[in-house]
Amino acid sequence: MYEKKPWLEFYDDHVPEFIDYPRTTMYKAVVKTAEKYPNSIAYDFLGQISTYKEMIKQIDQCARALANLGLKNGDRMTISMPTSPQGVICFYAVNKIGAIASMIHPLSPPKQIEFFLNLSESIFALTIDKVYPNFKQILGNTNLKTLILTQFSQDVIDLADTKQVFWWKDIIAKSYPEIPEFEMDPDEMAVILYSGGTTGVPKGIMLS
Repeated sequence: MYEKKPWLEFYDDHVPEFIDYPRTTMYKAVVKTAEKYPNSIAYDFLGQISTYKEMIKQIDQCARALANLGLKNGDRMTISMPTSPQGVICFYAVNKIGAIASMIHPLSPPKQIEFFLNLSESIFALTIDKVYPNFKQILGNTNLKTLILTQFSQDVIDLADTKQVFWWKDIIAKSYPEIPEFEMDPDEMAVILYSGGTTGVPKGIMLS
């Protein structure tokens, strides 16, 4: 830690030197927000509006769908999405299960996708249909068991030749049994982000 903290002199009187973050998971934190502001807008995406109360239902449904497909505590799931409701919903659903979300750019080229999938040891992934060809090229070089696609384009994609690729809208529409919320230690790894690779290959940054 710094012995001197010269930036503190620029803080207003009401700004604390330290922030005492609650020892909880990201899923529990957003549930607490939903309990406090159930009817407030959680997201507004291209006219698709959801309150916090509705978003929690969507997160829970996504968690049930992922668990039904085999995602469990400690597994890694790559989320390769533009800013969108599906990406946010999946992110919190992964955390509810106790799995680890690995976040990568949706426009990553195939070789970089392969690198990130193997580095994170991901067995699940979520991405948009437009970049499915980039994933399809490298699936055989990874341990990925399940790939979920969200529809952003008007292109027709034939998934008849694969049993490991699913449409988001299809898995979300089904009914599943309730799953218990995994009791996760707030200090355990929950997310993997990546450095820019300016001094070499990108490195995984493990966050609790």
